[in-house]
Amino acid sequence: MDALHIIAENKIKEAQSDGVFDHLEGSGKPVNIETIHPAGDDHYMANHILKANHFLPVWLEDRKQLQLEIMRAQQQLKNTVILSPEIRDSIEQLNRRISGYNLRVPVESLRLMPVPIPGE
Repeated sequence: MDALHIIAENKIKEAQSDGVFDHLEGSGKPVNIETIHPAGDDHYMANHILKANHFLPVWLEDRKQLQLEIMRAQQQLKNTVILSPEIRDSIEQLNRRISGYNLRVPVESLRLMPVPIPGE
């Protein structure tokens, strides 16, 4: 046991004896044991803490934003007769962001498809 672990244990025991943990939310209620997260054990606890505090993991917030931008890009392409260099650049940039998202997402089934650029 290293010194940091001993200090942490002592602080926890001290807090317990002072009653710091006596009136926590959910005290006396059964523990909700969820199924193991598909992201694996490494990400489970972090995602659980985020969920309990009503936050989304960064990759999930990114997914929501990317889905909106994908819909906008598809609508823009549908309304465009001639693909301008600006639109092409914005779609290429969006596709790079989608690729970055796909590298971070913990489950393959949640990956996003890039926006096809007409003529390629």
